[in-house]
Amino acid sequence: MKALTQAITQTLTQKISRLVLASTLIFTSSAFAHGDGHSKLDQSKIIQAAQTSAKMLTFKDKGMSVGKLDSSWNKVAKGAFKLVEETDNAIIVKATNTNNQQTLLFNVSKGGKVLDVKEAKSQSGEHGHSHGHAH
Repeated sequence: MKALTQAITQTLTQKISRLVLASTLIFTSSAFAHGDGHSKLDQSKIIQAAQTSAKMLTFKDKGMSVGKLDSSWNKVAKGAFKLVEETDNAIIVKATNTNNQQTLLFNVSKGGKVLDVKEAKSQSGEHGHSHGHAH
């Protein structure tokens, strides 16, 4: 009887060890996969999404806060698009069009989807987006 109990205990211990090891590996690999959210690849993808969105908005109002943009946004260089803030679920990209002095804020998901585009407010202290605080 004692040998049987020992065998069951040993089998359970091995299974638990494997489970813990597997869980650790899964957690570690997903942590590495996400990185710090600011790798060069991510930045370029986010900026590309904002720039593409600006060009698309010169043709059609896509339901964004800003509406349809003036055609000069087609000529705004990638260098005019800057990552300005990272929130829990999105990245804010700011772009200034020197042709018409318009500054836009692009709310881009970390996956590269443009969630909203709005005009930056020029009043001091106001940077054009909500931080989710109750007012």
